[in-house]
Amino acid sequence: MVFTDTNLKLYYAEVNKILKSITILSGLAFLFFLLLSVRMLIQTPFVTKEGFSKVEEREFHYALFLPVTNQSFFQRLREGALDAAAAKNCAVTFHSIYEDPDSLSMVQYSGFNGIGLYLYENDKKTMDLLKTIQDKGIPIVQIESEIIQGPATFLIGTNNFNVGKGIGKLALQTGFDSLNMVLVYSRKNPGVYSDATLIEMGIKNVLKEKLSMLRREATSLNPLDAERIVYDILKNDPSVDVLVLTDPNDTLVAVQAIIDLNLVGKVQIIGFGDQELIKTYIDKGLILGSIVRNPYRIGYSAVMALYELSTNSYTSSFVDTGITLLRRDRQ
Repeated sequence: MVFTDTNLKLYYAEVNKILKSITILSGLAFLFFLLLSVRMLIQTPFVTKEGFSKVEEREFHYALFLPVTNQSFFQRLREGALDAAAAKNCAVTFHSIYEDPDSLSMVQYSGFNGIGLYLYENDKKTMDLLKTIQDKGIPIVQIESEIIQGPATFLIGTNNFNVGKGIGKLALQTGFDSLNMVLVYSRKNPGVYSDATLIEMGIKNVLKEKLSMLRREATSLNPLDAERIVYDILKNDPSVDVLVLTDPNDTLVAVQAIIDLNLVGKVQIIGFGDQELIKTYIDKGLILGSIVRNPYRIGYSAVMALYELSTNSYTSSFVDTGITLLRRDRQ
């Protein structure tokens, strides 16, 4: 086939029309998926006691950004948040910053009346997003860890200075004249890990001169990491006589370690959590005691604080949800 100048012009004109059409369609597709993403963020299903249900039209809609984990702590936190939402006839949905970072960037377009934030890493991108959200007038209530500081910030959770004092009170029950303590923090419990200095201040406040050594270690999100670190501590430093764990699973790993190494009674364990196995080990004398936070109250108080901000434009700057010391004489 022979192309004349006229045929070539017609050919290129058709090609240009097709390219323009593709550009327009791509733009429309982008807008469609953007709107769909916002709609899905607003209408994300959330768990109720009866199962999954869609968010109904409510006057106020709040989003809680929590770590994606099956830990009982966060399950109870969600239950408290849902009960508070039901009590005030508002909606609450759950999202993740770290596994789904785009969900936080969509908050400013979502129509949320406020967000609850369990944040433990203050990277620049996240902090810039939170500043944008605040500038849009969307209230932010922080849960367990105060990453954002300022006159218009609100914190719900455990007073970690009191956590440290609780650890100190349990450690006094060892009867040891001097204490060589290692605190094993965990990335699986970020609210505690990020407040390590405050916890250690609480411990020193109680133990004073009885505390001969206080060393800090940390486990990663890898469940096998705790086993490695605990065994290394106990094998390589025979002076350690008190081991403090800040995660329920790490607590159970430590119990197995002192059994395996024949150190029951020589090394005392202070743990975290109120799982049934932890209670059993306390009763058997394998664990000295355990620090128990109140996740249900944390979730409930977070939603109530957001509701107060929506209705009164004011709430307490800090709500201490308290701790319980779980020990053998709890009856």
